[in-house]
Amino acid sequence: MSEELLQAPGQVNITEMILFSAGKRLNILDYLVELNLYESIFNPVVSGSLTLSDSTNLLSLFPLIGEEFIFLNIVTPSLDDGARIYKTFKVYSIANKAYAKDGSTLIYQLNIISTEAFNDTLNPLFKAFKGTPEQIINNIFINYLQAVRNIPDKNNNEASKTSLTFLDSPNNVLKFVSPGWSPIQCINWIASKCLPAKDKAANFLFWETSKGFYFGSTDKIFTNLNKVYNGTYVYSESFINTLGPDEKSKAMFSIKSLNVEKTLDQLDNTRTGYLASTLIDIDLYNKTFKNITYDHGNKFSGYSHLNETEAVPLFDLTTPRSASGYIEINYSTPKLHNKIDINFDQISKYMRGNRRSTMLELNNFKMELVIPGRTDLEAGTIIKIIFPKGTPGALSKDEKMDDTNDKLYTGYYLITNLCHKINPKTHYITMNVVKDSFSKSEYYGAIK
Repeated sequence: MSEELLQAPGQVNITEMILFSAGKRLNILDYLVELNLYESIFNPVVSGSLTLSDSTNLLSLFPLIGEEFIFLNIVTPSLDDGARIYKTFKVYSIANKAYAKDGSTLIYQLNIISTEAFNDTLNPLFKAFKGTPEQIINNIFINYLQAVRNIPDKNNNEASKTSLTFLDSPNNVLKFVSPGWSPIQCINWIASKCLPAKDKAANFLFWETSKGFYFGSTDKIFTNLNKVYNGTYVYSESFINTLGPDEKSKAMFSIKSLNVEKTLDQLDNTRTGYLASTLIDIDLYNKTFKNITYDHGNKFSGYSHLNETEAVPLFDLTTPRSASGYIEINYSTPKLHNKIDINFDQISKYMRGNRRSTMLELNNFKMELVIPGRTDLEAGTIIKIIFPKGTPGALSKDEKMDDTNDKLYTGYYLITNLCHKINPKTHYITMNVVKDSFSKSEYYGAIK
């Protein structure tokens, strides 16, 4: 753990911000206006931008053409070294060039992305794959996607590579031929064909954070809640304003702003198949078809949720639901592949409704938060948020949180995406969080 103490919420240490261009290297921290890094469980790679203010004609020293590398070494004081943002990105474009009012300072933006994104573009795959999803994905990742995480330092210390962590292992076996798809296209396709354990959510995803790549389902994240829990945040001006100067750690967990971006839309959820759906499976080999219906209300309790016990959906179970409100077509081809008992086309029909509903559930109740920055936060982890009751002075410093918080919406939230906003002095995070369920006792207590 770093020996430096946190002096203020949002404090940040930018140890290195190195630009590599034409065989040269330069620490560009003095040029930095703002760094933005964006990660999401719905995006396979991390991207971002650096806004630079150049009054020393940097472009004449480093011919920036959009093929340079940027190495970042950033950490929040008091956090472990493992919490660092320690990664090399590749510049892919230069944008928004403009002169400041003094006429001599050039301001421009370097758009950056993980180097794996370039490997993905350069490696179309024309080959067959067979094995478990984990085996195939690991093969594709190591051989066609994985890239050097950090450029060797001045002492020529060996460069490391970004890791891939599997949160869980799907149960099925796949055999398919990639028709020129990129590595990420193959992995995302496999994610949509993964069969989960019995009565589990099929919402497998592949994404990257500032710490590495991940493959797994939110069902597994919710099951291992203690491993991904990142603290309790408080949304209350009265609480934050009463904190003393010696309570910096509490201020670190304050919510600076909150906006509810989306709540449950029952009409839209009926049209998109969230509540219920029908899959018409057409068997091309036997020339038959079968209607397979899925009702999310009936299956909801079998999945893992953010509320660990007695979870109820955000919609009332008495809500009218029609499986014919959303219809999909699936084509099965039994015996298409030899030496494999059950290929994805024979089992996907039984998980399509599951995957559709559980994926849509990750966007049903969404909020945007702004919090003091932390370099250890990642998309795909969980925080707890405490909301005050709608009473004057609720959640003041001297009151017990359990007695004054809103029972219905206070609880765990999944971070689906976040953006680190870093300048030389401060660090803030803008993030989206989602809620997939209420607690049964709190829900029925709130509607009485």
